[in-house]
Amino acid sequence: MKKRKITIIGGGNGGFAAAADLTIRGHEITLYELPDFRNGLAEVIEKGGIELETLPSNGLKGGFAKIYKITFDIEEALKASDIVFVIVPSNALETIAKLCAPHLRENQIITLCPANFGGSIMFRKVLKQYGCEKQVWIAESSCMMYACRKKDASSVWVRGYKHDLGVAFFPSENSDEAFRQLQEIYPIFIKYDNVLATGLSNPNTLMHTTLMMANLSNIDNQEDRLFYRECFSQSVQNILDVLEAERMQFNSIPGLKLTTLWEMFANWYNYQGAKGSSLRELATSAPFYAHSKMPTSINHRYLTEDVPYGLIPIEELMEQLALPHKATSALVQTCCTMCGTDFYKEARTLKELGLKGLDSKQMMNYLASGSY
Repeated sequence: MKKRKITIIGGGNGGFAAAADLTIRGHEITLYELPDFRNGLAEVIEKGGIELETLPSNGLKGGFAKIYKITFDIEEALKASDIVFVIVPSNALETIAKLCAPHLRENQIITLCPANFGGSIMFRKVLKQYGCEKQVWIAESSCMMYACRKKDASSVWVRGYKHDLGVAFFPSENSDEAFRQLQEIYPIFIKYDNVLATGLSNPNTLMHTTLMMANLSNIDNQEDRLFYRECFSQSVQNILDVLEAERMQFNSIPGLKLTTLWEMFANWYNYQGAKGSSLRELATSAPFYAHSKMPTSINHRYLTEDVPYGLIPIEELMEQLALPHKATSALVQTCCTMCGTDFYKEARTLKELGLKGLDSKQMMNYLASGSY
């Protein structure tokens, strides 16, 4: 394996997991966090690294990861590496893009893990708005690589590790070499044709929101329940079946081929013991989900992120392409109502992404070339 210099942007659960895992695998990692969250890395700085604990089933090696560099200076962070993984909530991507714009170099590879719907398109747009004219490669994964949680301020526990995780570039033309470099770091990556495929293939958009909606009493009463093992009932599966049927209508667009959530989930986690003929059976059988707790507040990113940055722009795209979307719209409205929040006001829109008014052919051309 070739040792690479890699920058991780983000000091949350996923940032800790990536920084620790890639360090243990022999890469030189620079970990960047926003200065406002400096205190969150105080213990890591004191100890010099992150303790990684893993489940044996995921094949990753645990141990103490001595991080090469920890910085709160974005110029220093970007100067250190040719490959950058941005692992932050969707509502922070615009801030990160603004910070990165003056300091990026030719042919750097930036991968958003994940981006939710259209994140890489938005990221590239913000870079250009803030004066970045460099040729940089912007990729996004359909979901986060790891199922993980911090154990404390300097350690992280990785339970799941997704195989065959979809990655695409915006624009997608001539991106094979950039993808090859990413795949050297994460052999689990597979290449999707474009970022519409990744944006429509994040299962959290449907699964998180539906499970939260269907378990409001458990959440409001702060019940100690397992998110997938106990709360993913057959009725939840029935709702997801209808939502999934609406999502799969996107396969009518020439040049777009989505797999079912069941197939995608099986590819990710069969090797870790997830078995079954339905999404519910896969989720409830996965051994590592025996540790995933139901949130105890509706003010949680399973709603506050997945609705405005995933569900709503997908609903808008369905409307634009004249695809039936009654169940998707009903889920959006229900989530807004139960949270007392108009998520449409903060949602990522097709207009912001430059997709408004495009027919399917125009959209495919734009995703490939990055221009109209």
